[in-house]
Amino acid sequence: MRWERGQESSPGGISQIREIAGGGSYLSQSDLRASFGLGKAMRTETVEVQWPSGLRQMFRNVEGDKFYQIEEGNDQLGPQRMASPTRAEKGR
Repeated sequence: MRWERGQESSPGGISQIREIAGGGSYLSQSDLRASFGLGKAMRTETVEVQWPSGLRQMFRNVEGDKFYQIEEGNDQLGPQRMASPTRAEKGR
């Protein structure tokens, strides 16, 4: 089971919190991504992640409209790689 808490502050001073709990049931899983709305803002002032271990990480001046992969203990934001559609999915 994985749990993390993310908090985001937008340029307008609004804070948003998302909690992620991994798990699910037979043949299913909860979404492990946290999504934050920025309105018209192009970036957020800070993104803070609190891990189950107690570690807190803060990322500043994060560009919006992107998915990022955050790993515990790694201070670099990496792009979230999306799987390419299969041939069957492309034909739909």
